[in-house]
Amino acid sequence: MGPFLRLSAMLLTLALPWAALAGTPAPQQRYDFQVLREGSPIGHHRVVVRSEGARSEVEIDIELRVKAAGFLTLYRYLHTSREVWDGDRLVSLHSTTDNDGRQEYLNVEAGPDGLKVDGSRYRGTLPADTMPTSYWRPDFVRRATIMDSQNGRPLDLVIRPQQYELASAARDDVPAQRYELSGDVELKLWYGRDGRWVKTAFKARDGSQIEYLLQ
Repeated sequence: MGPFLRLSAMLLTLALPWAALAGTPAPQQRYDFQVLREGSPIGHHRVVVRSEGARSEVEIDIELRVKAAGFLTLYRYLHTSREVWDGDRLVSLHSTTDNDGRQEYLNVEAGPDGLKVDGSRYRGTLPADTMPTSYWRPDFVRRATIMDSQNGRPLDLVIRPQQYELASAARDDVPAQRYELSGDVELKLWYGRDGRWVKTAFKARDGSQIEYLLQ
């Protein structure tokens, strides 16, 4: 299919309000997820969005460690990223990742011809409306081109919207719509009625279940 996202025709009948998907971010948003592996905590995924007018600056910090006997690290994943947005368009993105010893990076700058991408797995130009896999923006589910925020690689994905259901969070269950991603990335995303990202779930390479619990 190439690097373009095939959206199901079901997307035209989403219950998630379009106003929420396209709305202007609040002055500050924070997403603080506890990450669980088979029900046990292994780290955090935090996103802080600071907005002034149409401009948004986003700081992302992920730290995951799978340990044995409480001290021996079997796997680690460390990721930091900074995004700058002008409305619904990405202006720049800079990230570094330590994926269990494998180093990856991504530097993106908007230009007159689109996004100039210099990443550890892709270098070139992508469309101006390309969306990174940082997931905090609910309009992620309707973008035509998606790139891996670790390394810039354009992703071949299918996103299928599912029904509304209760998604578990730290304090209470939250009504949210589930989306199932398949292709280069296999995971599930949940967004609340207000467009807020509330949950993620996927299977790790070893088959273990990973879940994000919103704090």
